[in-house]
Amino acid sequence: MVRRIQILDEEPNADADLVLKINYDPDIGSAARAFEIAADLIHSLEDMDRVFTQTIDAELETALIVEDLQKSSLKIFLRNVPKSLPDEALKDADIKKLIGHYLVKAKYAAIEWLDEPANENRKLTDLTEEIAELARATEVRQLPDYPPPNPTRLSQPLDRFQETKRKFSSGEGLTITLGKEDYEVNLESDWLPSETSEDTGDEKELVNEQDLFLVIGKPDFIGNAKWTFKHGKKTLSLNILDEEWLSDFKKGSFPIKPGDALKVRLRVEHHYDAKGNLTSSSEEIVKVFEVIEDAGSPSDLFDDH
Repeated sequence: MVRRIQILDEEPNADADLVLKINYDPDIGSAARAFEIAADLIHSLEDMDRVFTQTIDAELETALIVEDLQKSSLKIFLRNVPKSLPDEALKDADIKKLIGHYLVKAKYAAIEWLDEPANENRKLTDLTEEIAELARATEVRQLPDYPPPNPTRLSQPLDRFQETKRKFSSGEGLTITLGKEDYEVNLESDWLPSETSEDTGDEKELVNEQDLFLVIGKPDFIGNAKWTFKHGKKTLSLNILDEEWLSDFKKGSFPIKPGDALKVRLRVEHHYDAKGNLTSSSEEIVKVFEVIEDAGSPSDLFDDH
């Protein structure tokens, strides 16, 4: 899909990430109608964020807060703020800024996707893959796995956003602003993604395998306990399922010293319930390829890869 707006790094003011401008007719309905529309829009955007943050971390939570309000139409300045940061690395100020900017881009991608007419070629999985790519671009996770949002779960806030469009009257409008760019939302495109998605209603599982290097923190020499590794700033506790390699390791075939690393294949599994909510995740090493002696700092491992 051809993008009609360029998302810039500049912010609309010192604090806001996103600006909603509702151009409404004050002679239609009660004075509270514009605020009810605004509330529905904000709730739908917050619900989108709850889906989008799971691509970064299943326990990551953010909220949209109102930074400012202007009466000249109804102009609302919103900012993403973190509510729960389960991973210590996610608490870094620069990373929090990256997460906020990712959420803005993801919402823009979703809103633009909704503005295109519904037809047989419109697949929700195309949007979820685009969201996953935006998450990968942040590089905030030290693991390379960024699961796409679950289509069933995502369709719920997308439907709510579309239903809110129907509350606008003829001649009214909605503009969303980031930086110096204004994007006028297509209020005529109000089709519902849930009516076009292929939902089986069953539990779902997404599995991804990646080859990567892990610096050994604490090995398990005698039992079947988890090993501790460092990957970038992230500390991981992982089971090694490669029984053949473990057997040779316990026989002394692979002496390990501080600073060594393993080249491994990591399997990441995400389980979703029938409603699309993430219920559990697991990470396991399914194959050990080799021991990298004296790996040095984790970043050194990626220079030639």
